[in-house]
Amino acid sequence: GPRGEGVQAGGCPAGRGAGGVGNGRGGRCLRRGQCRGGCFGGITRRGPAAGGSRFVLVFVVQFSPQTISMAASSGPSCVGVLGATGQQGGAVLRALVAKGVSVVAITRNPSSEKAKVLAGLSKVEVRQADLDDQKSLEAAFNGCDGAFVVANFWEGMDPNKEMKQYENCANALKVVGGMKHIVMSSLEDTATNPKMADAKVLLKHATGDMKVPHFDAKNRSHAFFEGLPVTFLYTSCFVENFTSFFSLNKQGDGSYQFTLPLGEGPIAWTILEDVGKMTAGILETPGMIGQTVGSASLHCSAAQLASLMSKATNQTITYQCVPWDTFAAFGFPGAEELAQMFKFFTDNEKEFLAIRDLKRCQELGGPLGDPVTTFQGLPLKYA
Repeated sequence: GPRGEGVQAGGCPAGRGAGGVGNGRGGRCLRRGQCRGGCFGGITRRGPAAGGSRFVLVFVVQFSPQTISMAASSGPSCVGVLGATGQQGGAVLRALVAKGVSVVAITRNPSSEKAKVLAGLSKVEVRQADLDDQKSLEAAFNGCDGAFVVANFWEGMDPNKEMKQYENCANALKVVGGMKHIVMSSLEDTATNPKMADAKVLLKHATGDMKVPHFDAKNRSHAFFEGLPVTFLYTSCFVENFTSFFSLNKQGDGSYQFTLPLGEGPIAWTILEDVGKMTAGILETPGMIGQTVGSASLHCSAAQLASLMSKATNQTITYQCVPWDTFAAFGFPGAEELAQMFKFFTDNEKEFLAIRDLKRCQELGGPLGDPVTTFQGLPLKYA
């Protein structure tokens, strides 16, 4: 009809369908499912014409692959981003803004200089919330239909607290409702991995022993998100860790060296910007709901990474390999935790790289970052 209501019994706004089954005055939507006013094909039936004759006009509108692709890739229109002033959250925020998605930047301190910078960006609203306070998270996520969830284990290094924070986030998202897609930053469970049998139990926990608590706590927090439209994103070792966790130590000949228990084979390394772009790509891909995927920017050995750093800095930088149990005995806070993390990387090389497939990362996030250019822009930690 000239004002067809669409053909999707179940939710087409009246009069917005461009076709449907009409009766000469306007039609109604008959297609099963939920119509959002985009009914462009159907059957128009006119009532009896002069002389009593009737006819049925059937028409078909063929959508182009591009149109279908655009419809399939629709994601949240407003995403609440936890840790927006931090590394991962900040990268996700920038990637979403670049795609034109509205963002609620969630931070504990909206008065910080970093938060003020974010507040000045187009399509960004800064809100206050604390991961330890579910009610504040409910208020922060209000009006959002997407979310990026991340907690900071290294602030206090308490897996019980981290798990409680993820629980608070999940509960808040359930209360708010209306979520189209959520991405949770996560990692594997190491304690159940057979190749970690000789690793030390670092924490006896109600959910089971933990051998790399900042991995295990995240993975076991997946259960809190049951019933939500979530994708779990396994991160990997960030190249930006060379500005904080990993230092470049000056040698007697003027060169620099970093010491890690990474063996001689490749591991996955991630540039934070790529985590942001991957997350943005996941959020606009409904088919990723319920899946787990890993992030990476490159697969290379620590020695190869040292060569890339040398090229970026015009310094001679080398890699010194030590056994993981030697690294664990270095004694600084978190040494055992990191040592057993590296053991998990190297002992599960094939599986670790497979879930962080570079082709899949490119499909979701676009071209991967260049490590040399990245290192050139980083304030590397020299000692």
